[in-house]
Amino acid sequence: MSQNTPADFEYLITDNAGRETRIPLYMDAATRDLAVPHRFEPPDWARLDHHQCRHCPLRIEDHPYCPVALRLAWAFSQTEWGDSYDDIHLDVVTPARRYTARTSLQRALGSLFGLVCSLSPCPHTLPLRPMGIFHLPLADESETFFRAASVFLLHRYLQREQDPSLSLDLSLMEHTYDNLREINRSFAARLRGVHGAEAATNAIILLDMLTRDVAFQLEEQMPHLRRLFSMQ
Repeated sequence: MSQNTPADFEYLITDNAGRETRIPLYMDAATRDLAVPHRFEPPDWARLDHHQCRHCPLRIEDHPYCPVALRLAWAFSQTEWGDSYDDIHLDVVTPARRYTARTSLQRALGSLFGLVCSLSPCPHTLPLRPMGIFHLPLADESETFFRAASVFLLHRYLQREQDPSLSLDLSLMEHTYDNLREINRSFAARLRGVHGAEAATNAIILLDMLTRDVAFQLEEQMPHLRRLFSMQ
């Protein structure tokens, strides 16, 4: 992770006073996990047993730190955050393109948190890995649902090539998003009370609104998707 190596993702947050926060993120070439420098000393709130998710299958003997919390602590350690509703200018830069938007600090951090989750080796977020690799910053509810449904249906299609008896459905998506909601709740608790983390905590709460009950979203979004494909 040399300073001269282009980041896989770079979040540039500029406040109204012109102060710029740069958060470069690098993926491990072999695992596609977000890399964390060996010299980084994680805070106590990143320990696995600090507000550990109720459904977490990991043991502290093998994983002293939560895989998501460790990478989130690294990403968030590089700056001090302002107020959740601060208006900011966001640039997200990848080797292929640059995204630019005016938004609130909590929306920018929510987008960053979603990226970190998807590229962390947590058993419950691994199904989201393709969405992280093809990250779309600040995606709204409809965009998120469209991308997620597409990814999970492609996943199922590839599974059916090996086992044709599998049904083509979104059951894995429903299960994954149920798990993700528990992770969001755990992280809101992890960060609550951490100095300077109010904006990050509110960002996670905002992100949780995008991961509400998938069964409800299916009922709400399917008519719109059918119209997109001229099926209704």
